[in-house]
Amino acid sequence: MLKKRWARGLAVGAVAVCLAFSFEAIGSFRRLEWKSWDARLRFFADPSAASKDIVLILVDQPSLDFYARQGTPWPWPRELYGAIVRHLAAGKAKAVFFDIVMTEGSRFGLEDDRSLAAAMREAGNVFVPVFLSTEDKESDALGVATFLDRFTTAGESLPPRLIGSIPKGLGGSKPIRSITLPIPEILDAARGAVNVQVNPDADHIYRRISLFYPVGELARSLPKKSAVNPGLALSVPWALASWIRPSLDPKTIPVDADGRMIIRFLGPAETYPAKSAAAVINSFAQAQEGGTPQIPPGEFAGKIVLVGLSAVGLYDIKASPLAGVVPGVFIQAAALDTILGGKTIRVPDRGPTWVYIAVLGLLAGLVVSVLRKTAANTAAFAGFLLLPAAGAMAAFRAGFWLDFVAPEAAVLFALIGAALLNYSIEGRERRFLKGAFHHYLSPAVIDRILEDPKRLHLGGELREVTSFFSDVAGFTSISESLGPAELVALLNEYLTAMTDLILDSGGTLDKYEGDAIIAFWNAPIDEPDHAFRACRIALACQSRLAAMAPEFERKFGRALRMRIGLNTGPAVVGNMGSARRFDYTAIGDTINLAARLESAGKQYGVNLLAGEATIEKTGAAFVAREVDRIRVVGKSKPVRIFELIGETGGVSEPTLRRLEAYYRGWSLFRARSFAEAGDVFSGIEADPVSALHAGRCRAFAAAPPPDDWDFVFDLKTK
Repeated sequence: MLKKRWARGLAVGAVAVCLAFSFEAIGSFRRLEWKSWDARLRFFADPSAASKDIVLILVDQPSLDFYARQGTPWPWPRELYGAIVRHLAAGKAKAVFFDIVMTEGSRFGLEDDRSLAAAMREAGNVFVPVFLSTEDKESDALGVATFLDRFTTAGESLPPRLIGSIPKGLGGSKPIRSITLPIPEILDAARGAVNVQVNPDADHIYRRISLFYPVGELARSLPKKSAVNPGLALSVPWALASWIRPSLDPKTIPVDADGRMIIRFLGPAETYPAKSAAAVINSFAQAQEGGTPQIPPGEFAGKIVLVGLSAVGLYDIKASPLAGVVPGVFIQAAALDTILGGKTIRVPDRGPTWVYIAVLGLLAGLVVSVLRKTAANTAAFAGFLLLPAAGAMAAFRAGFWLDFVAPEAAVLFALIGAALLNYSIEGRERRFLKGAFHHYLSPAVIDRILEDPKRLHLGGELREVTSFFSDVAGFTSISESLGPAELVALLNEYLTAMTDLILDSGGTLDKYEGDAIIAFWNAPIDEPDHAFRACRIALACQSRLAAMAPEFERKFGRALRMRIGLNTGPAVVGNMGSARRFDYTAIGDTINLAARLESAGKQYGVNLLAGEATIEKTGAAFVAREVDRIRVVGKSKPVRIFELIGETGGVSEPTLRRLEAYYRGWSLFRARSFAEAGDVFSGIEADPVSALHAGRCRAFAAAPPPDDWDFVFDLKTK
């Protein structure tokens, strides 16, 4: 059975894993995986860990409004940008990047462009944007030559993984064929010119950025066919490596399958300190006039400053995993911080990831198939559903983007599949067992069997049991005095009360034979204290019937009295009968003796007789007296039989004194002092057993038995 569950669990897990792989292969999990990554970023967000060396200057709505009131609408004259560059240079900023288009000359004339170019040249640390395109458009040949010569590097020196499929980051697999450059004055004065086109994932959220862009197609007739242009996130620190981190090597930066670096967002747009462009320009003017600047230039000392647009009308608003609306320059800042702070994220190879998914799916299917208890299965469900999340979180802490959705799907498919199979296959078995046993086992016992069917071996097995036989004394005369309806009502009430006691104690109801009840303990499940249970319930049945006697007298005109026989020993227990009709029953000498003891109770005038083995197994738990030593019909071996009187500590003092007198007579009887024994037995009033022994003693006193007599009496009837 266990092997079948193992095989079924592994099969379910394998199917679940194949389903997960199939869905992943067609991209069904892609968007969900992105959202799960965003959730991880939000959970581990830590703005305090962001670099303090990155500062934003934003052309925000207040800045636009301020200069509009001064009569300077957008686009601004380049001299305002020059003021920003000079103020930052005065504060010894490390680098400045303008994420603002400068592809056309200033509407204020060439001198305006030259004023900004002069400021940039003096600062020597200003980077400007370019736009790469896969469209074959006409580009300024001189500008392209300048760009390729000054702002590209040889692709042969880089691993193919960094540049091989980077065009996909621009929305396709076509090579880059054209470039939009700043005007020559700005390009010539720049420290660097870098592509700023960042493409979002298919859900329009920006999560990654390319490090290098292959621009060899731009060379045309120039000898730079393998040229690549570093993106902003890498270009600025690479150009300033001697200032920032001499060991910075782009070859060590991990990228995904498309050659893009995953951006480690640490918080919302406010993560990096931002200054209003108007405030910076005003601060420069105040400093020039000898006043105290609103923003002292020293605040930018050693900083990398990114100048960008945040006003909604300027159309540079993007979505990050942590915020629905952020300035485009914030994406560049987060990417730059990812490299500068060494916060890069690795993507595990697909091979180990597939193994991880397969292991989780197979384990989930196997464990749920093997476990049988509801509580254990519930815990397994919860545990396996949490495992992919725990794995993804742990991997994040270690700097890896480990898939969450595909492993979770594999686990979920396996759990559902295993649960459905358990319900359909083992549920059918459970329903069969319930149907087969609910008539003669208590619900608690059935539940224990269902939790572990190995307890039940259909077809018969040899077990030690304690057998219970009961019969209503004088039932024939009772049945003759009642009508059919009254008789049925009497039996139903009596049998229900007795059966409830038996089943509630874990006993198994074998059958009813008219007014007789046949039951046993220690099958189909193990009950080491089966003899104790049987004795206690036999006493309880007698007590319950005595309590019901007045009600029976009132309803039916007759009180009931029952005799019970108990015996412990081996018996064959199992489902027995034909292929179409069978009963769960017990057979063997142990069962037969219990029936004989119930019948013998009539001869001894005793309501509850138990075999020697039953009394021995209960130890000192009960008060019992040896009634006789008998040999039943058809058996040569004698047995000692006992009257079960009550639980130890629960027997009255008068009863204990009578028992003491009884055992004095019994000892004399065994010593063959028949006359003295008879006198003792005769002195015990209202005791049928003592009266029986007194008669025997008188007979033996008159005609003693042979010297070799074994004190065993043969029962003449069954």
